[in-house]
Amino acid sequence: MSDWSALFAEMETAKRRLAVSDRDGLWRHESRRPPVVSERITEIATVTHCPVDPEYADFLLHADGWPAILQDIDLFGTADFGTAAYVEAEELVRVIEDEVEIERGENFTRLIPIGASRADIDILVMPCARESNRPTPVIWLAGGEIERYRTFSDFFRGMIAENHAEADSLA
Repeated sequence: MSDWSALFAEMETAKRRLAVSDRDGLWRHESRRPPVVSERITEIATVTHCPVDPEYADFLLHADGWPAILQDIDLFGTADFGTAAYVEAEELVRVIEDEVEIERGENFTRLIPIGASRADIDILVMPCARESNRPTPVIWLAGGEIERYRTFSDFFRGMIAENHAEADSLA
């Protein structure tokens, strides 16, 4: 599994840079949520009817989601599954899937939202895996596919890079 403490330190550095560069207050600047107990992670599967990706589950044991992980996109924690934000994200995924073909990969079925923008059409999804022992990609959607990350930790590293890039563009 990933070294979340090191990745969190990198993300917090990127988020601080972004907060300093965001002189006009374009974005929310929030910290990760406290970790969750493993019993709460099983509740996600009850809502989604899909096994939880092991790397995402490991992340949740260290941080139960991250509001505004990038701009106004919230990375869901256990309490977000089943909420209005989750239901809206599910609906938006269905709309996007009706308009755009999104490659899920072998042994993956429908797309499960794991994050969403509060004010825009950005959604973070993971394909539902038939087997929980395979790496599950994270796909960033906004009307179509924006980016695809091989694993959840690759996605998290990508969000660190995106925050640094946003800080650079605002500087």
